[in-house]
Formats: sequence, C-alpha cells, structure tokens
Amino acid sequence: VDGFHPYNIGRLALRMPVLRSCTPKGIMTLLKSTGVALEGKEAVVIGASNIVGRPVSLELLMARCTVTTCHSRTINLKEHIKRADIVIAAVGIPGFVKGEWLKQGAIVIDVGINRLESGQLVGDVDYAEATKNASWITPVPGGVGPMTIASLLENTLQAAELQSS
Repeated sequence: VDGFHPYNIGRLALRMPVLRSCTPKGIMTLLKSTGVALEGKEAVVIGASNIVGRPVSLELLMARCTVTTCHSRTINLKEHIKRADIVIAAVGIPGFVKGEWLKQGAIVIDVGINRLESGQLVGDVDYAEATKNASWITPVPGGVGPMTIASLLENTLQAAELQSS
C-alpha cells in the first residue's frame, strides 16, 4: 500500500495511477492546498530517488507542470532553482537549498529530515532564509511527514476497497 511496487510506479509513469507513492501523493495534496493552479508552473525537484524524486516528478508532469529533476551535483543548480515556481527538496543534506536561490513567491516543499549534532531536526532547505522569498513553505518536522502518513492511510483504505470489489 506504500505505492513503491514497480507495478504502481509503472502505472504512474503511464499516467494511470492506482496506489500512488505516499510521500509524493502527500506532496501533491500539499501543493493543491495552496490554491495555486499548478498547470504551466516551472517545478524543480532536487533529488532523483525512487522513493520521492522520480515519482513526484511524474506526479508534477501529470499536473501539467514543466519539471526539471536535479540532484546535489547538478551544474548551475542555483539557476534552475531561481526560475522555479515550485521547489521540492529531497536531497538529504541539511540546509542545502539557500533562501537567496529561491524565486520571489516560490512554493517550497522540504522533504528532507536531517538530525544535526545538537539533536535538532532540520530540512534540506535553509528555512529561516527561505521564508524571505517563499510564498509558501513546509516546516521540518511537521510538514511532509504527516502528509505521508495520511496518504498511507488513504492508500490502505483504497486497497481494501479495491480488494473487496
């Protein structure tokens, strides 16, 4: 029910999703909750993992965004981020995305969860600096994580309904 099975990812790639991966599904729910029309928006996904980066890129394509998938070694990463209306950070490096890299008014989804030596949990985005440019940003902790759990519960219900029909 987590949506990671190759069957589910394949269905997503074919634009026929059944059980969608929970974190990307939660991210899309968050994006829709902003009230901003996603169609035509420039989206940059930082991280190309099979768990978040790749499936969320497919989800954004289905929402008719123009998607650029990057990673920590992407050349000119700042320039990609600077032109993005939507930034999804899932790179696993604390504070990797700097606030000044963001376009004014960008929507920022921080998927990262990193524990510093002090014990503090932080995301992949420098939250304090990012709030100066972002129109909307998810906190860490308490942003994407709860949406992943909600999506897992939703998928569990959907799977039960599919199995009983």
